[in-house]
Amino acid sequence: MPPTLIEKHSKQLLQVMPATSNCMSRLTRLDRQWTMATMTGKINCSRIAQTLIDFIIKTQENFSGLRQNLIDILIKENTNKVVQEISAVAQVVIDILKRNLFERTADVGFLATDEDLVRFLSNPERYSHEVSIIEDRLREYRDKYTVYNEIIILDTEGRVCAHLDQNNKITASRDRLIRETLEAKDYVETYRSSDLAPESGKVLIYSQAIKSPGTGTNLGVLCLIFDFDGEMDGVFKHLSEFSKDTVLIVLDDRGCAIASSNSDSIPVGRRINMNLDEDFQIVSINSTPYLSKTVRTKGYQGFFGLPWYGHVLKRLDTAFSGSSNNSFDAATIRDKAHFSGRLTHVEEASENVLSDLELVVQNGEIMAAKKCIAPNPVEQMEGRALPHILNEIKKIGDQVQSVFQHSTDELLQLVTASRLHDTQFLAQLAIDIMDRNLYERANDCRWWALTSDFKTILAKPTIDDADRDRMRRILSYINSLYTVYTNLFVYDRTGKILGCSNPGEYDKEGRILNAGYVVEATRITDSQLYCVSDFIKTDLYASEGQDRYTYIYNASITAHEDSTHVLGGIGIVFDSEPEFKAMLGDVLPKDGQGRIIEGAEGMFVEPGGKLISATNPARKPGEIINLDPDFTKLNEGESAVKLTEEDGSLYAVGCAHSAGYREYKRDGSYKNNVLCVVRVLI
Repeated sequence: MPPTLIEKHSKQLLQVMPATSNCMSRLTRLDRQWTMATMTGKINCSRIAQTLIDFIIKTQENFSGLRQNLIDILIKENTNKVVQEISAVAQVVIDILKRNLFERTADVGFLATDEDLVRFLSNPERYSHEVSIIEDRLREYRDKYTVYNEIIILDTEGRVCAHLDQNNKITASRDRLIRETLEAKDYVETYRSSDLAPESGKVLIYSQAIKSPGTGTNLGVLCLIFDFDGEMDGVFKHLSEFSKDTVLIVLDDRGCAIASSNSDSIPVGRRINMNLDEDFQIVSINSTPYLSKTVRTKGYQGFFGLPWYGHVLKRLDTAFSGSSNNSFDAATIRDKAHFSGRLTHVEEASENVLSDLELVVQNGEIMAAKKCIAPNPVEQMEGRALPHILNEIKKIGDQVQSVFQHSTDELLQLVTASRLHDTQFLAQLAIDIMDRNLYERANDCRWWALTSDFKTILAKPTIDDADRDRMRRILSYINSLYTVYTNLFVYDRTGKILGCSNPGEYDKEGRILNAGYVVEATRITDSQLYCVSDFIKTDLYASEGQDRYTYIYNASITAHEDSTHVLGGIGIVFDSEPEFKAMLGDVLPKDGQGRIIEGAEGMFVEPGGKLISATNPARKPGEIINLDPDFTKLNEGESAVKLTEEDGSLYAVGCAHSAGYREYKRDGSYKNNVLCVVRVLI
């Protein structure tokens, strides 16, 4: 952080830092006492100790310089701590949102090619029972992907052919979005008011043209209206511990708030002064000063979406009111913490100055003793007065040093407490990202199992090469949109693999799977249910001839006419190694070049110790990790953090237990206990 930025606001910052302000007051008071003692010595002992007094004055000047250095460091480190905290939260706000929206781009791309929707739009005469059938299909989709408020199908003239929200009384749209979508190569992302949702204000819409598969002719437009308010409420609630004196905001490219955790302070639509080039700003909102930080999204898998920003406002008058945790041993932190050197060098400099002062006092006492027996009565008188003055200056010097050490101890403890808090937050964030990601996987397998072609092909008594090629093409297209899978495969009731998305896996076709997850999937008759393998080592996720660990999500494929008649299932192989490592890597602290900082690592692990993923290359999925017993006792949604010592260094170790997302792992249909452990060098 540029020192000039803090210097610019130093006076205002000092006013809201109670501990630093108190330190400055104490040092100023001691400086005045030192001046008075020195003046007394100058008046009463200048004949015998002028050189000594000059040195004491010089020592006082050195202390005064160190005092200013100490205050500057206290202001800088306190400001750095808070700015790092709000920057991390601002980044989370925008990046979690963008991760979610990335999935929506795949959703609209796949659903726009759904055979039932294509067939529905291909028929110019659409009877009410056909509309009901297609709306039931859309409803089933929304029941799985619960992130949508409304799904609308329009023809090329903007006439509404089917939609879900019966409270949305629309029959046609004149929105330019229709024409833009028909002319676009793929999806269109739009955020504004629209006659597609006239009562909803601004809405986030993902739209894509529905085309004839044979000719590529436009048949109509599919619009998915995202539950933006619900999503942001969930994000803000997850970060609620930071919002007691903080407002979390998403800004558009003009700086207007499009989502706010506190609509009383910052209502949607309010314009905020954002500056992406500065580490922080101090702004006034409703006559209340705030620390302000704006960040760009890091994007997700190349997706950045609309130009939105994460923004955090933290009340200035309470930003620095947190107290240090006195349970930390300041001496241990000073000796072993990685960061302590830059905070203690002023204290060490003051110790050197005080050591020189002690030597001067000792020499002065010897001088005074000699003068007390000198023949000159004036010198005798000054010799008797000098020890009292030196003793007073020594006491003041000791008090100054005590203030320096106390302030440094307090800062060391405060920064350590902040590091622990941040590490616990990172563990919570990583496990939340994991739950959100795997929620989408549970949705995907259930929806793709409803693909009409799969039902039709599996219902045949024999499946020929043309059927297999058709399945392969559909699976391959899906896989091209949803890139987090290495393979998608369809199997019959016996568990025999019939078709794969990945040409490299075609050799698996014809194999009969006897895995428990296949048996479970082929017993499912409710389209809302799914099953997931344990975190298993399997050749269905092999690389270079080596089996690897992953999750395989499954759903049953049932007959068109009778949903209780199971024809087979679909299995989707999650690309766990790079995906889980990316989730962990995204949350770990990084240096200016974007590299994970030294000593930081994270892992996903089962409570029993089975490793799922780790950023440390020495750790491999499937190995058993020795976990802190307190971490294994955490319940769903709970987290903890500890300060540990290892090889002479201190680490903050945070752990969080998964809590699920929306209905995923919360409705009782699937249970999967996972811990995230994050370790950061202190």
